[in-house]
Amino acid sequence: MTAVESKPEGPVTLTIDIGGTGIKMLRLDPEGRPIDDRVRELTPRPALPGPVLKLIERMLAARPACDRISVGFPGVVVRGVVQTAPNLDTEAWRGTGLQQTIEELSVKPTRVINDADLQGYGVIRRQGVELVLTLGTGLGTALYSDGHLVANLELAHHPYGDGNTYEERVSDEACHELGPTAFTDRVLEMLDQLQPILNYETLHIGGGNVRHLETERLPRGVDLFDNVAGMRGGVNLWHDL
Repeated sequence: MTAVESKPEGPVTLTIDIGGTGIKMLRLDPEGRPIDDRVRELTPRPALPGPVLKLIERMLAARPACDRISVGFPGVVVRGVVQTAPNLDTEAWRGTGLQQTIEELSVKPTRVINDADLQGYGVIRRQGVELVLTLGTGLGTALYSDGHLVANLELAHHPYGDGNTYEERVSDEACHELGPTAFTDRVLEMLDQLQPILNYETLHIGGGNVRHLETERLPRGVDLFDNVAGMRGGVNLWHDL
């Protein structure tokens, strides 16, 4: 997507994507078009709330003005409060009022949801049942019915087959150990399990490890998307909740 050059009419949304390896920010106009370039910083290690929030505060201070903030977090978030953070540190993050904290840091209205849920808002067609999968540090999953989110669908941690979870079988670590052909085999096995359970009509796949898939082997009609497209969900989030 090309950044918008003129000042947009309507609210400017800053989308923040908190990931296991990087924290990304992008400002968007009311139509979901980038206003400027996405910025990215490495996620602190260990990824505890204090260092992560300090980095977000520093990144916010360096960004131009916005009217509202949307945040995608890699875990279960209920009413702005973190419940799990499997690829950061669940015990450290559980109970963190992330939405309130970022509102206080930014002095802007803020909404925080699961990161795959947020990215899905940026790519869904709002027709029928749509499944969104993100292949990154772990596995993100999001489900929508006619554009409305089924929140916090954590399919990634459901065990199947050899007892490993979906996430363990298609994680970033597994991707780099297996290579493209075996990794694609794993993803196709997962889809064979999920399709008859969820009966989705449209499948969207994104995340950094899409580039390691043998995409010609994927089912016909799969929508592949990049991270910038997913960050458009920061705008659409405000339309559904």
